[in-house]
Amino acid sequence: MMKKNLNPLKRKKTLRTFESFREQVIYNKKINKVNVKIQKKSNKFATYVDGDMLDTYASEKEALKMAKEFIKQYKG
Repeated sequence: MMKKNLNPLKRKKTLRTFESFREQVIYNKKINKVNVKIQKKSNKFATYVDGDMLDTYASEKEALKMAKEFIKQYKG
């Protein structure tokens, strides 16, 4: 049996900030080859289309619907 190297100094550490706990990624997929991300910020849902913030909405369903509508009109 081989023992794994459990040296704590050689392990990578990832620090999460308080901001990352507050902003949870709810939806992160591609729609028609365009990146769409929905994050929950406090009690609102922020919608990002291709890395740019579109708007904030009251519900996740509404945020996804508006992102799809924006992509549909943007591609035209």
